[in-house]
Amino acid sequence: MKHFLKVIFCLLVMVLCSGCSLNVNVDTMLTPPRLSGEQEQIYQALQESAGADIRLKYPKSGSYLSAFIIADMDEDAGEEAIVFYEKNHLASEGLRINLLDKINGKWQSICDRSAEGSEIEKVMISPLGSSDRMNILVGYSTANQSEKYLSVYTYENNYLEQPLTHNYALFDVVDTGNGRNPDLILLCAVSTAEPAYTAVYCLEQDGLYHEYKYTFTDYYTDYRQLIYGRLPNSRTAFYIDAATGTSSLQTEILSLEPVEENSSEMQLVNLLQRCGKSAEETVRRASLFSMDIDNDGVPEIPVQEVFLGYASAPESEQIQQTNWLTMQENQMFTEYESFVNINDGYLFMLPEEWKNKVTVMNNPTENEMQFCAYNAEQTENFPVLMRIYFAYDDADKEDHLHAGYQLLHTKGTASCLIRCETGQILSLPVSDLLLCFRFFD
Repeated sequence: MKHFLKVIFCLLVMVLCSGCSLNVNVDTMLTPPRLSGEQEQIYQALQESAGADIRLKYPKSGSYLSAFIIADMDEDAGEEAIVFYEKNHLASEGLRINLLDKINGKWQSICDRSAEGSEIEKVMISPLGSSDRMNILVGYSTANQSEKYLSVYTYENNYLEQPLTHNYALFDVVDTGNGRNPDLILLCAVSTAEPAYTAVYCLEQDGLYHEYKYTFTDYYTDYRQLIYGRLPNSRTAFYIDAATGTSSLQTEILSLEPVEENSSEMQLVNLLQRCGKSAEETVRRASLFSMDIDNDGVPEIPVQEVFLGYASAPESEQIQQTNWLTMQENQMFTEYESFVNINDGYLFMLPEEWKNKVTVMNNPTENEMQFCAYNAEQTENFPVLMRIYFAYDDADKEDHLHAGYQLLHTKGTASCLIRCETGQILSLPVSDLLLCFRFFD
């Protein structure tokens, strides 16, 4: 038996490692997740309605990652279910959405309708604005993700009504600070029809949406991130990291605020402009995102300049210092200065004692980053204050530990080690420097 199993294993390896495809589709090799008892009942009800030859579809991101989304969608104290599916042999029908309700203890299909795309990007369920009705927000995309569509559904009179649909690049539901339910925010990239813009949709009690729109002056091709910060007036600031091309980002900050104090009329305000700044002043490489690095509820925006001593160096040899801008009382200022290494996944905040006095050097001989006391009158042999080294095997790690390095962080096979040099004017104890590190997941 053991010999037989070994032969089977070897044959499988030979098939997988060969160049032959054997017409095998990966999707057909994966076993669908096992359904719970409730999901099995819903699935049977769906098959009774739509037929047995169907394939379930799953959202790619968000809080709802199951093909079965169960929630109270009409506020009747009972739960309904939404299921996304396709018919296997009727590709022309495309993606469909089916709503089921529990009637007399048994799940039954109530409504079945076509969806807007072929893939499900994200699903959210929330009341919006001044209306307490529940809304099902579904972000769809085409198969190649070239276009995305948001559909907002409500369950009324045994039907999934669709009061709002819109193309989008990013969408979310957020408390804008108006003292009511969250509002819908849409980020739309450049199209042939109109330039990039942000829109906030506030649902009123009469069931109509009020749109507040802000059109950007720059032609953004995509949005990489949308995060939030609280303002002193308890409103919410939207920090939008937008792509101006394939290699750079810049940040816009917007907020939904009254046109005038105590006015009920609202508008989207550009907070950077109110601070006398522009998004162009936040341009940096595409891998640097805004983040709340000190967890104070206000995100910081990264901007870059070269470290001391690199102003006249070729661009390929320059090492960048990353400064973090924060907004406070309608002013933008640099709150922190740092060195960021995206490849190795860490950020080092420069201690106050090192600001404008320390530079960073890449030592290829030692394969480490060195923080050195800078002297404008010298061109080399700067005193080293701290060394950062990454070891990728146990033997290398042990060698550096014996050489006076300290283990700071591990991730997978990588170990981050540092060594602090003493005896220099700017030397700091290792306990102080350890507090300056942040590691990315």
